[in-house]
Order: sequence, then C-alpha cells, then structure tokens
Amino acid sequence: MDMIGQRLYTGRVAVAQAALTFGRGLFQSTREYSDAKKCWAPKGDEPNLSSIPQLVALYQEGDASFSKLEAFVGRAEKDLCACLRADNIPPKVLVESIAVAKVRSVEDTISLCFRLKQDVGSFALMSGTGFEQMDFLQCCKFAEGDSRVLMQKMSRDRLKSFKKDKAGSEHEHRLINDLTQAMQTGGPTAWNDNWRTVYDLATVIMERTMQAGLAKL
Repeated sequence: MDMIGQRLYTGRVAVAQAALTFGRGLFQSTREYSDAKKCWAPKGDEPNLSSIPQLVALYQEGDASFSKLEAFVGRAEKDLCACLRADNIPPKVLVESIAVAKVRSVEDTISLCFRLKQDVGSFALMSGTGFEQMDFLQCCKFAEGDSRVLMQKMSRDRLKSFKKDKAGSEHEHRLINDLTQAMQTGGPTAWNDNWRTVYDLATVIMERTMQAGLAKL
C-alpha cells in the first residue's frame, strides 16, 4: 500500500509546484502591467499603479511567500527523489512534509491571487491576463488529496501521537487538549462539532512543519 501511495506523494509535489508556478506567473504579468499603468494625480506627476501602497505591500508579501514555499517544496522533492532512487518507503516526517507542501502551496496561492484580483482593478477582468484561469487553482485544491481532508488527517494523527511526542508550542498543546477533551465528552459528533479547532490545529502543525523544513536548508 505504501508503494502504491508513492505515486500520490509525487503527485502532491507536482500539484504544489504547479500552483506556485501559476501564482508566480500571475503576479509577474500583473506587476508588468501595473508598472506601466499610469494613474492620474492632481499635480500631474502620473505615478504608476504599482506605487499604490496596498499593491506595494502585496507584491512584497507575494514574493516572500512564493520564495519560502518554493524552497520548502524543493526540499520535499529532493528528499522524495532520494527515497525513490533508493527504492525506500518515504519516512513519516517526509510524508507529512509533502502533505503540508501541497496544502500550503495551493491555499496560500489561492489567497494571494484572490487578493491581487481585488486590488489591481479592471485588469483582472480582461481576457488573457491569467485571472480568468484561476479555476486551475481550484483544481489543485482537490487534486491528489483534498486540502480539507489532508488537514483533518494532520490533526487526527497529531492527537494520536501527542502522548509520545510533545513537540510544538503552547498554543498547539492547548488546541490538542481542547480537542481531546471535546472528543472524550462530546459524543459521536464531537469531531464535526469542533471543526474549527481541527483546522486551527492543522494550521499550527503546518506552520511548525514548514519552519522545521526550512531550517534544514
């Protein structure tokens, strides 16, 4: 089963890379447009659209986010390739990193591209700009493991491993304790009833996993 699953792991890396490539490309083409687009000003100095504060901040955030995610996904790809060449089963920590790479790459790119669409004006409505292709990211969201399902699995696995592995921040421990208590007292619907805590825990896990992975670069 693990050998069959390796196809899923390579697919998740590929989906993560595809999402990041789309996001990078959309930000680059939009930046080229906004750099050349002149805006009216009362003194006639005609600043370009890229100088608007919210776009300045978003371009900087996008570049930093894409760079961090690309580095993290690249590390996961390198480690997975080493396992495949050696005909080894990927260790648990790598499997988790690949899941995090897929979810964060897709979800962060969706968020960044949507925010860019809101701030760049009518350019986002024009044919051929790339914004009309954003449903591609929606496909990435569900390909090779739905983002929400993967996040639930992260939280479920963390609850099981917590007694032996106390890694993580106080905030992570508090979420684990809250969810554990809810599962013990909340009946058969406790997991669904506490879905916000489930996803909050997964978010914290993903951030910790990324920090650990980037620290190895």
